[in-house]
Parts: sequence; C-alpha cells; structure tokens
Amino acid sequence: MSTEEQYEGGTAEQSVAQFYDKNKNNILIAGVAIMLLGIGIYYYDNNYKPQLEQDASESFFMAERYFSTDSLGKALDGDGINLGMLDIADEYGSTKVGQQAKYYAGRILLEQGKYDEALDYLKDADMDDEFLGAQLITLQGDCLSELDKYSDAGDQYMKAANARENRLSTPYALQKAGLAYEEAGEYSESLEAYTRLSDKYSDTRFAEDVEVRIGRVKAKMAHK
Repeated sequence: MSTEEQYEGGTAEQSVAQFYDKNKNNILIAGVAIMLLGIGIYYYDNNYKPQLEQDASESFFMAERYFSTDSLGKALDGDGINLGMLDIADEYGSTKVGQQAKYYAGRILLEQGKYDEALDYLKDADMDDEFLGAQLITLQGDCLSELDKYSDAGDQYMKAANARENRLSTPYALQKAGLAYEEAGEYSESLEAYTRLSDKYSDTRFAEDVEVRIGRVKAKMAHK
C-alpha cells in the first residue's frame, strides 16, 4: 500500500471515529428507538392484533345474527349489550371483522335510505373476497343512483363488472350500468354495457330484455 493510500485510509478511519464521538448520543438514541419500534411491531402483530380480532369477532357474532333475521336496527346500533355494526366498524375498523362491519353497516344504511352515510361506510370497507369486493362496488353504485348521480353510478357499476368476471355479479353490474348511463343521457356508454351483456351473458336472467333496451338506446341516440 502506498503512503498516499495509507494516509487516505487513515483520514477516513479518523473521520468515522470523530463522527461517532461527536454523535454517539444521537446514534445510541436512534438505535434504541429502532429496537423499541421492532418490539412494538412484534407485540402488535402477535399479541394486540389477535386479541383485537377476537374481541371484534365476539361483538360481530350477534350483530350478524340480527342482520340475518332482519332485525336491522339492532344489527346496526346494537341491543344495549352487544355492539352493532356501526360501533364495531368504528372501534375495530383496522381488523378484518371491522371491515366486514363497515360493509354490513353500509348495506343497512342503504336500505334505510341514508345514502350518503351508507356510501361513506362502503367506500371505507375493504373486502378480501373477490365476489364480495365486486358487490361492495355495486352497492356504492346503488347509493350514487339513489342520490341521482347516475353517471358516477354507471362508472361504479362498470368497475364492479370488471372487478371479477363471473356469471352472477358481472351481468348484474352490466345491467345496472346500462340503466344508470341511460338515465344520465350517456347513451354510448349505456349501449356498450348492454351490448356486452347481450354478447357474453345472453342466457342469464339479467339479459332477458336487453335487446329491447339496446333498441331503445339506439333510438335515443338517433334523436339526440
């Protein structure tokens, strides 16, 4: 090694040593902070979160039972002992059960005619299941339709139709998209939805009168 290299190496080592001596307190604090963060993440993932999921599941059981028996008021607001979907969604929103509660809360609020509130919960929900995920988007479209926001509703229905291609949710969403776009006066988009429904899902119940609708939209386009 040349004298110059030794000198440069020594200078670098001295610089590191000097930097450490000058900043060792900050370095030690940062190290402790990283260690505590790691401990916190481990505790959250292995202790706090599982317990939270369990607590949420216990509350959700009765709320879902009320929903299945059409006791929508108790399902939404609780029965005085057990939490309802609204409280479960707000208190346990970070859990999977909390996400399901948001979905159910949105559905109930939609049935109650509280469309803006329903839309807030449905937008905030995140469903892992692909079919329920598509249904979640469709319900958002229903809220927008009830709010007379037909163009936005059509966009949501098309999003639902494309979310998971299947013979149940897709033709249902396409039918709704066609109707919403037609109501909005967006006849090209309506025709596209109806045509796709006719071409790919003509044997489903959602396409029973689709040819009539296609003819109606074409007539409207001709007179526009």
